[in-house]
Amino acid sequence: MAVIPWYANEKVRALDARLIESGVSGLELMERVGRGIVDFILKQPLARSALILAGAGSNGGDGFVIARLLMERGWKVTVLLSHAASRSQGDAAVNLTRLGEMPVPVVESRDRDETALTELLNSHDLVVDALLGTGAAGAPRGETARLIAAVNRCRFGRHVLAVDVPSGAEGGEGVEAQWTCTAGGWKLPIATGHGAALAGETVLIPLDENAAPLLGVPDALELEERDVRNFLPRRRIDDHKGRRGGVLIVAGSKRYRGAALLAARGALRAGAGLAVLASVPEVLDVLAASLPEAIAEPLEDAAALERIMAKWRSRCSVLLIGSGLDRDSRARGLCRIGSQWDGPSLWDGDGLYWLGEDDIKPVRCCLTPHEGEAAALLGGRSPVRDRFEAAAALARQYGSVLLKGYRSLVAGLEQTPWIVPRGDRTLSVPGSGDVLSGACAALLAAGVPAEKALALGAWCHGVSGEALGRMQGQDGILAHEVADCLPAVLKELNGAC
Repeated sequence: MAVIPWYANEKVRALDARLIESGVSGLELMERVGRGIVDFILKQPLARSALILAGAGSNGGDGFVIARLLMERGWKVTVLLSHAASRSQGDAAVNLTRLGEMPVPVVESRDRDETALTELLNSHDLVVDALLGTGAAGAPRGETARLIAAVNRCRFGRHVLAVDVPSGAEGGEGVEAQWTCTAGGWKLPIATGHGAALAGETVLIPLDENAAPLLGVPDALELEERDVRNFLPRRRIDDHKGRRGGVLIVAGSKRYRGAALLAARGALRAGAGLAVLASVPEVLDVLAASLPEAIAEPLEDAAALERIMAKWRSRCSVLLIGSGLDRDSRARGLCRIGSQWDGPSLWDGDGLYWLGEDDIKPVRCCLTPHEGEAAALLGGRSPVRDRFEAAAALARQYGSVLLKGYRSLVAGLEQTPWIVPRGDRTLSVPGSGDVLSGACAALLAAGVPAEKALALGAWCHGVSGEALGRMQGQDGILAHEVADCLPAVLKELNGAC
């Protein structure tokens, strides 16, 4: 696989320590980081003016190097300290002293009120965030928090570049960057979710050409298109619908009627040869008109599900349960019976709400939760803070997991987590997750192994959203349109094989 490796902060900090032990000074490492970032900056179409926001730690030291190198190249540069200059220590203090030998204005933010701070930000084309690095813990405070808020308030019309990680990425308000230049190795806090959204485009600044063995085993792997192509189900020219795989979908309720239809649509659009929808009459009444290719099975009560499962087990290898199922006693009964399915099952939506009850313990299941659902499954009330930790915990407890969100995660019991780097805000619409669960179920039914099916489904779903966003704009797309784009995405992947 041609994946991109991501590492925990501790491993990248250990790389710094090993390089210093090998004879590379801390000052030289700062110089390498600053030089690499300046090389990146000079390739961008910018107006040659930069405001460097510098903190008291090593991240600020990197900022001082960037300021000096840009000044040497004829840029207008101002350095804004979040602290008293005397608080800079070690290599950062050395680079601040070097900067003092040049005609670079160095000012402290505490001497600027909000109006003056806004004017300073607006007078520079590029803002460099060198306030906090990977060693920062907790939410930003004091002047640092004030500067982060000011950058975000004034960022429209400005270019913002974060050094290593956006300040505040691991708690509280974080800098919303256009670019993040991260040094030594790709770092987990900006790999997925909110941290990745803050980081914008991430660029790796190498510290040493032999860094890979020093970093050790990656903590996550980002998939690329060439990897995902290898996950595609193997189709034959003489395939019939039975060979494509069947999905039994237990979904929908009087209150949530569309979710079941969207899950079935996602399954069929992802290539399922058979989609059987077991649902309430209010859902099935519109099925023939909206999706005549699906088969309807009336689900009068929980007991009926046992008969339906027995009837279709030979033709449907996968059970998809939960989309729009609601959270009443009827739904609980359906989930209890559904947990007795003896093949692969995929649990989504309201199915996740009931998962984990004493008598609801499926044996071979996949999960597709968002952060709130993941937190609830793990006993919490608020969205998870560490997406990697949450995905791993769910995989240990239940099986293969697709933790949805920006740059979704796929985790399994015995594999390094995968990052799926496709999808954007186009997909943040009602029913989008139902389409995704249907697509993943179809790929499971086609014989794709669980983690690969989840990753491939998330990839195709993400690319569909991106394509619609480019064609029609990122706002106002409907979930059924995402489903209808899936065949074209699969065609493109298959054509690249």
